[in-house]
Order: sequence, then C-alpha cells, then structure tokens
Amino acid sequence: MPIFGIACYAFAGYSLYRYIKNSPKITLDTDFITFNNQTYSLADIKKVTLTGKRPFKYAINFPMEAATLTFNNNEIKYIFDDMYSNSWEIKSFLKQVVIDKKDFVEAINSTIDKDAVASDFYETFKGNQFTSFRGISLWGLIGFFVYLVINNKRPAQIGGLFFVLGFSLFWFIAFSYQMHYFQVSDNYFLIRNHNFLWKKKAYKIADIKEIVFETQGKMPNYLRIITKDFRNKLYPAGTLSDKNWLALKDKLESYKITVRNECV
Repeated sequence: MPIFGIACYAFAGYSLYRYIKNSPKITLDTDFITFNNQTYSLADIKKVTLTGKRPFKYAINFPMEAATLTFNNNEIKYIFDDMYSNSWEIKSFLKQVVIDKKDFVEAINSTIDKDAVASDFYETFKGNQFTSFRGISLWGLIGFFVYLVINNKRPAQIGGLFFVLGFSLFWFIAFSYQMHYFQVSDNYFLIRNHNFLWKKKAYKIADIKEIVFETQGKMPNYLRIITKDFRNKLYPAGTLSDKNWLALKDKLESYKITVRNECV
C-alpha cells in the first residue's frame, strides 16, 4: 500500500507537470506573445500553422489538434485547441496579425436563417443504427432489460425498476450521443442525430474552413468542423460506414472544402 500510494502521488505530480508544460498561460498583444514567463516578439515568428494534429506529450505522445508556431531560432511552440476555451480567438489573432499583417478585428458570428435551412434540399449521409455496433449495443441491452422485466414471474420491486430505468436512460444517452449523421446542401451543412430527433446544428458552407475525419481510442469515427474563425466542434458518428464517409468527403470537396481523412 505505501508503494501504491507513492506511485499515485508521483503520477499526480507528473500529470500536473505535463499539464503546465502543455497548456501554459498565453498572453498576446500587437508586438509580443508570452507563454508563462517566456516572451517572444511576433516579428520573430518564422511560420504559423493554424490547424493539424501535433504530439501532446504525456505518458505517451498522442495527436491533438493544435496551432504550431515556429520561431527564427527554430524553437517550436504548440497551442492545443482542447486546452484553451478561447483557442479560436488566439488563432484568429495570429492569422490576422502575423500571417495577414493586419490589425486584429474580432469575429462576428454569422446568423443562420432557420426558414432557409428548413426549405433547402439536402443529400443525407447516415448509416442504419440497428445494424451498427453502437446501435446493437444500445438497443440490445435495453431490450434485454425489458425482456427480464416482462418475463419476471415475481412482482417487480420498485428499487429494481428504478435501477433498470435509470441505467437504460444512461445507456440511451451515452450511445445516442455517438450516433450523429450529416446532411449537405449547396448552402448548409447540417448535424443531425438518429435518436435526438430535435437536434439540428447548421453551418453555412461558406463559413467552413476545414473538415477532419478522426478517431479517438476505442470511440467511433468523429467529424470535426473547423470554421473560418477557427471555432471547432467534434461530432461522433458511429453508424456511418467507410463508404458513407468517403462519399461525404467527395461531396464536401466538391464545395472546395479541405477534408483531412485521418481514420477512414
């Protein structure tokens, strides 16, 4: 037990160290950028790459979406998207001030006309949830619980029913979250969900900078949308087959949208 306790403290200390190294406090102004207590002149930045996977150093290195700054002395700094709630603002600043050599102007969110979204014609890219691994896992377990309750000869206990209902609800939400699908028109890109029927997120085709197909561990394939102001969002889509993904890639590229295929 003492050895186990020491190992836990060591791992916690290492995790804190890696967090500080991977996500320093960043301060920007018109002339300088500061990472914790290290200050660099913006004029000394040789190259800026605003999107792409970079190695996130932890117990092992695993790729994460990040901006990459290369300085004249060949020192490299990464700004990992998931480590900063305003990473898109940092990237917008670097794009305007460092790359375009302009004054920084805050991005204004474009409005979406709901009536125009509803009336447009879409091509749909989705799979069948009942034949996919996630769908079988979802409805198979819920169906098994329902079967046990219906065929139980003894009177059902209130506590048991609450457990079954609670676990089934948790299971439904967890697996339904992994079942997004997509619709594309000449004007909009829609995010829909097989089971959350009310969910509909719309992006203007003209506002999309890049699409990434990626995966994380044992999770299903994800679609990451990166807009031109560098906001990004992940959507797991566990029902789409490789054929669906590749067809979606061709469709998006027909609108001159860059698609990074990292998993299919």
